[in-house]
Amino acid sequence: MKIPSTVLRSYTSYAFTEGWAHYCEAMMVEEGFGDARLKLAMLQDALLRNCRYLSSIGMHTAGWSWEDATKFFMENAYLDRLPAEREAKRGTWDPGYLNYTLGKLMIRKLRDDWMKRNPRRGLKEFHDTFLGLGAPPLGLAREHLLGPNSGPAL
Repeated sequence: MKIPSTVLRSYTSYAFTEGWAHYCEAMMVEEGFGDARLKLAMLQDALLRNCRYLSSIGMHTAGWSWEDATKFFMENAYLDRLPAEREAKRGTWDPGYLNYTLGKLMIRKLRDDWMKRNPRRGLKEFHDTFLGLGAPPLGLAREHLLGPNSGPAL
């Protein structure tokens, strides 16, 4: 790990850790691991997380009600009423449940931008370099890997 400080190594960003997990699920399928069943399971989980992302934004910035979010989960994540209500209810007290998808999208963009700047380096080197940072906020990871004027994080 490139971070010498014990304090900084122990600090973690929710978007980094949850985003990394969500990113890895998709990346493994992209890299050819698993079969069609694994890909479908990954896509189903990604769909739910994408709905959490949009629902959180809707409830906390666009005036969606709990019922609006419930219907959104039913119509877009294909959940039955009770699990849709549970997802919507969680979003009322945990707006950060959007971090799974937010983190994944930010990591994916960082990876794409890093690979453009480093065309001779591979995925393993990106992952090793990225994880060598610990788990800082993704904006700081981006700044460390690409510089302070590296463009938008998403």
